[in-house]
Amino acid sequence: MKKALIILPVVGLLLVALAVAQVSEDITVSVNVEPYYLVVFNYNAVNFGSPHPGSHISAPGNFEGEYSVNVETNIDLTVSASRTAWLPEDVLTLRFASALNEIPIVPAYEIGTTSITVDSIAPGSYIHYHGYWLDVPLETSPGTYSTTVTITYQPA
Repeated sequence: MKKALIILPVVGLLLVALAVAQVSEDITVSVNVEPYYLVVFNYNAVNFGSPHPGSHISAPGNFEGEYSVNVETNIDLTVSASRTAWLPEDVLTLRFASALNEIPIVPAYEIGTTSITVDSIAPGSYIHYHGYWLDVPLETSPGTYSTTVTITYQPA
C-alpha cells in the first residue's frame, strides 16, 4: 500500500507536467515599417572659375566625383532640379547629369527655372553622382554671375 501511495503522487505530477507541456498559443506579431529615405549632400557649391566667353566647360572636379550625394532609401525616389535666374543677366546655360554609383560624363539635362525630373532611384544604398556643365555665350557681358540650384529628392 505504501508503494501505491508513493506512485500516485508521482504519476499525478507527470500528468500535470505533460498537460503543461502541451499547452500552446498562437501569438500575432506585427510591425509597421515606415517609408524611409536619407539624403546627404557631400558638396554645397560649384565654382566654374573664370571661363572665357564662348566656352562650353565642365565644372572642375566633375570627373573626380566631387559632386556626390549619399542616398539610403526603402522607397522609390525621384530627383528633380531647377535653378534661379542667373544674376546679373540670365544668359548662361547650365547643364546637368546624374548617375547612381558612377560619375556622369556628359550632360543630360538643361537646368532652367522650371523644375524637371532628372533621375529616379530604387530602394537601396547608393552614391548618387552629379555633374555640371556651363555654356557661356560669346556675347556674355563681363561680370560675376550666380544662380542657386535646387535639387529635390522625394518619394516617387
